Amino acid sequence: MSSTPSRTQWQFDSSGYKSKSMSDIMRMRKQWDTFERVENYNYGIYQKLLGGNRSELYYQFNTCEELNDYKNGQQLHSLKFPNVSFKSISDTYPNVAFSGPAPYVSQPIKQNASFSVSMLASDKTAQANDLAIYVYASTFNSEHTVQYIFPSTEEKMAYHRAELRVRMSAL
Repeated sequence: MSSTPSRTQWQFDSSGYKSKSMSDIMRMRKQWDTFERVENYNYGIYQKLLGGNRSELYYQFNTCEELNDYKNGQQLHSLKFPNVSFKSISDTYPNVAFSGPAPYVSQPIKQNASFSVSMLASDKTAQANDLAIYVYASTFNSEHTVQYIFPSTEEKMAYHRAELRVRMSAL
């Protein structure tokens, strides 16, 4: 089954925003496009769920900014087209019987809800760097009789942070 978006596409129209600055219009266009992009992606996942394919998840936001752009884009859609419902496709659960656990579906976004992101992209990058140091030093120590000597205190601390995360994930 094709997962190409066939939902109704809503193009951004800057008419009516003549009193806005160019940077405001660009920001609104970004928000509008973020909502469209996420909904097109989720529509493809929804179609796959209807076809019984549970191999992919609904869109996961990478940053709080991206989630805010999505919510603001959804609101811009509702303001521009007040007679159209812009409820997220990921809020609609397919009426399909599954063998095994139900597929992952995102929770509906409640208006005026407070959102938090479990990990910022910068934190994710820092953890990946810590893990790379951990893997390198651990591999070195397992292959050599001489233990790895850390060139800096920060690298040694990164090693121990990753070691702690690895041990906690094993529990």
